[in-house]
Amino acid sequence: MYFTKIRLINYRNFLNISIDFDSNLNIFIGDNAQGKTNILEAMTMLVRGSSYKTNNDKQLINWDNNVSCLFGEINKNDESFEVNISLEKNVESFNKIKLTKVIKINQNIQKKSILNKEFKGVVFSPEHLQIIKGSPSLRRRFLDEQISQIYPLYQRYLSGYNRILGHRNNILRRGDNRREVRENLLIWDPQIIKRGSFLILTRSRFLKKMNYLANKFYQEITKGKENLKLSYQNNVIENLKEEEISLINKAFKDKIERYKKKEIDYKTTLYGPHRDDFLVFVNNANVAFYGSQGQQRTSILSLKLGELDLIKEREGVYPILLLDDVMSELDEERRHFLLELIINKKVQTFITSINLNYFNNDIMKKGKIFKVEGGKVSVL
Repeated sequence: MYFTKIRLINYRNFLNISIDFDSNLNIFIGDNAQGKTNILEAMTMLVRGSSYKTNNDKQLINWDNNVSCLFGEINKNDESFEVNISLEKNVESFNKIKLTKVIKINQNIQKKSILNKEFKGVVFSPEHLQIIKGSPSLRRRFLDEQISQIYPLYQRYLSGYNRILGHRNNILRRGDNRREVRENLLIWDPQIIKRGSFLILTRSRFLKKMNYLANKFYQEITKGKENLKLSYQNNVIENLKEEEISLINKAFKDKIERYKKKEIDYKTTLYGPHRDDFLVFVNNANVAFYGSQGQQRTSILSLKLGELDLIKEREGVYPILLLDDVMSELDEERRHFLLELIINKKVQTFITSINLNYFNNDIMKKGKIFKVEGGKVSVL
């Protein structure tokens, strides 16, 4: 899968630009705050229907305009697709602005879920380096984003779980009569158990698969000197060796019943996949606490490359790869490994950087280089 071209109108700092791409490697060079990241964000919008930089689509529209249009031409399995996304701000009252978002594939209006199902993209930005050392919520978000790309049903269960979790927490938070609280929870407990058990099972299977793929790349980068291991942490069922939904269901039900008094006292849901985490080990040491900066970065790079191969295995084609200002975060050896892999696997890749010296002449000859300056894009 690869982009052949995009056109952006009133998107961020771009008023009207068109770019034709190389099917393998595309490098955007320019100073900070010129629009390099905005281009990668626009391509993410065209394959996912959402930005990886903000949850507020109003921010994507150029500040002097009310309408923004994105156009992308994508080739997948030798079939051409045209994707159009329009964003329009409508003032409903003095302080309320409504956004209208329309997604079209080959001129047919589609839901975001259809876009997600048809096209795939993997983003690697400096923010992802925090996955190792940051809070569990960052790792849960990483899991949810990656799994949703591969298993569309997961997103439906996740949305349902979060909605039910909200209702359940409202009952726990507002209820003063313990008996009434218990009676009201009877409505929601079976639903949260059903959806939560599915999330736990899917996350466990995903991490087992990712563990194999990420470790493969980690060993390649370290020339077999180190091993990487992912460990799934959940507070519902210990030692999840037998991946059977019935066992998780039973464990979840038992946990809720056993600690319901505690949840009523704390006024919140204490057990479930919303408390999940996963740990990363290198040679059996927790890399968040005992790993070097190089080991932490190699771990994230390996996870992202594992994601590439997992999507390829499931979809039959590689997704597009977007590397947003990560070359400066990797040493020369890791940069060389990553670029060689991109070329050899023929993964269409988009890289932003302020320094062209990160790329040798052989690499630059195998792709296209663009200069981004002041909302303008030119080919070097």
